[in-house]
Amino acid sequence: MSRSTRATEQRVNNKRTYQFGKSRLTLQFGDITTSDAAVIVSSDDYYLTMGGGVSSAIRQAAGDAIILDAAKKVPAQLGDVVVTSAGALKAQYIFHAITIGDQRQKMDPSEVLDQVISKCFDLLVTLRLHSISLPAIGTGSAGFNLSDVAIQMAKIVAERLMKMEEALEATIYLYDRYRNPLDYIQFFEEFRAQQPDLAKQIVEEARPKQAEAELKSQDKSIVKRQELIDSMRSLDAERDKLEDELIRMGDNESEKSNSMRVRINTIQNERLKLKAQLKRQTFETVELFISYAHKDEALKDELNKHLTVLQKQGAIASWHDRKIIAGEEWKDEIDTHLESAQIILLLISPDFMASNYCYEIEMQRALERHESKEARVIPVILRPVSWSKANFSKLQALPKDGKPVTTWTNQDEAFVNVIDGLLLVIEQMRTRPSWSK
Repeated sequence: MSRSTRATEQRVNNKRTYQFGKSRLTLQFGDITTSDAAVIVSSDDYYLTMGGGVSSAIRQAAGDAIILDAAKKVPAQLGDVVVTSAGALKAQYIFHAITIGDQRQKMDPSEVLDQVISKCFDLLVTLRLHSISLPAIGTGSAGFNLSDVAIQMAKIVAERLMKMEEALEATIYLYDRYRNPLDYIQFFEEFRAQQPDLAKQIVEEARPKQAEAELKSQDKSIVKRQELIDSMRSLDAERDKLEDELIRMGDNESEKSNSMRVRINTIQNERLKLKAQLKRQTFETVELFISYAHKDEALKDELNKHLTVLQKQGAIASWHDRKIIAGEEWKDEIDTHLESAQIILLLISPDFMASNYCYEIEMQRALERHESKEARVIPVILRPVSWSKANFSKLQALPKDGKPVTTWTNQDEAFVNVIDGLLLVIEQMRTRPSWSK
């Protein structure tokens, strides 16, 4: 992990707890697999593959037992919640919220969230459980908009907590290894905006620790984001102090209290400006080049379907030769994108290895750019072929262990594994000024 990433996590790693009736809600920046709640919620597809983002982390921490349990309960329906054991985790159960259905199942994301969150709370009552940890549901592979999820979760969770007859501890974990932790500031702000009385409901707040070392990263984008976050936290601290003082003063309409209210409004306006700047300080989209043999076009198209979520999120912009427009010089177009790409996927198969253009031209230039650290080359093994002596054999291949996609029982699961590996590479490129081969 780079120093800039550690510093980022240290500054963002905090929590806030709110009272809703007899129950409490905590917004926690951290790893959901460390939760000691009775229930951990995982956002999953209808086959419970647990292949991406938070669900993958839960699967790895829980062990094989959870996969065996889940296999007995598929396929599930979009909007369902499937209950399994929690394996090696501290929790008693995993509630699998189905946010990705098959192509025939159509449902608006807001409806999916409403169903899965409501069902989770219904199950808590039925099973007589009193604690639950949730992620930002659907913001990973399902591709739900982070702001929309914040608004929806704020509404549903707050309403359910207020109605609980018995005390319940609910925690929303706002971190996973495929996202920059700073992205979740947007979630926190949207959540707070939907609950204007939260200031009166604060139970406790653990202040973020001061960073002991200055950031040494040369990535100016990250440094700028850090500065904006520091400014927002400073305003947060001032606003919280003023709000606490107002609460102690009660309904006093003194000159002092009016002055404090004016300052709180000013702080809110300043924070909105900082938030707008923070939103503009996003990481650049990573350009992706796909090199493949045309006989593998069907497999390439399947991979593209799995890349769609990353494209919609603005994480990547992919290119392959089928995007050449009629009338354009095909070689010039290929060369242009091959030279500008930051990540180059080599879709390996017998046909790729036999293609002079793929192997001798595209791949060789890709490896040259990889060696000079101008781009990152990732072999994706589509079909069985001998490649242990190939020029790219020293590179880490995908899927896991270089197992060809076509040999997986579930090819969708193989492509999810590829996307997971690609996300790790993107994270490295965003947080490290230079990366190792």
